[in-house]
Amino acid sequence: MKLALGTVQFGTDYGAFNAEGRVDEAMVVACLDRAQARGIDLLDTARAYGESEAVLGRLDAASRFRIVTKVPGLGGAGADGIARSIEASLAALRTDRVHAVLLHDAADLTGAGADPIWRRLEALVEGGVAGKVGVSVYDPGQALALAARYPLGIVQAPYSAFDQRMRMEGAFSALVETRVEIHARSIFLQGFALADPGALPPHLCAHRHALEGFRVLAESHGLTPLQLALAAAEREPAIARIVVGVQSLANLDEILDAAGLDLPIPDLAECASDAAALINPSLWHKAA
Repeated sequence: MKLALGTVQFGTDYGAFNAEGRVDEAMVVACLDRAQARGIDLLDTARAYGESEAVLGRLDAASRFRIVTKVPGLGGAGADGIARSIEASLAALRTDRVHAVLLHDAADLTGAGADPIWRRLEALVEGGVAGKVGVSVYDPGQALALAARYPLGIVQAPYSAFDQRMRMEGAFSALVETRVEIHARSIFLQGFALADPGALPPHLCAHRHALEGFRVLAESHGLTPLQLALAAAEREPAIARIVVGVQSLANLDEILDAAGLDLPIPDLAECASDAAALINPSLWHKAA
């Protein structure tokens, strides 16, 4: 199964369309049980996800799932910051090994101090602490530049019906050629793809037409917006894993029921956007 369960909502209030807040621990238990029963074997977390790692540790998730975690931006800490972050992650997760460690800030692998940082990441693999190492990126340029400089094991990148840059600008094909494992995140664009066009917050109203067009396309092919958004990522052969976050068991079930269906997927070229104010959620609060 391509699906991996994102856990940011297990540790913090996250998501522009998240009206329910952080997922309570009883619901986390139910979601982990359902995910395992339905074939999900990978969890995605990070030091920056509030209490997420601690919650997973209390629930002994590392004994049931492979875990990918991320080192927060290193700033001036350099390579030494990796050791401190991983020590804290392993302690919180109550494990001595994770499936992969990613840098949360791609900028840490640029500049004069990048090579020592990369060597420290490789040492995690050599020491058996991590099976793979890599980086989380925000655009194709970052992915291509870093893959050309380092033998990345995993690249996590945004991909959705609205944000198809990784495919359209050749990053997916280039990464596959160098045997990089691609994990796609934000396939629902933080819930934008599933939102009611008539109830968008003011700073997103300028993009109502994009959402309406997506919904019309889904309906014209007998699909729900969730089915179309998920299938768009599932049918992209370069993507090895699709990271999805959930707020409830019902939310997870809806995603699981839509996964792997043989659905007639329309051409999504008309949905693709290059508007940073739409496809980059970090800019949403800055939009007019």
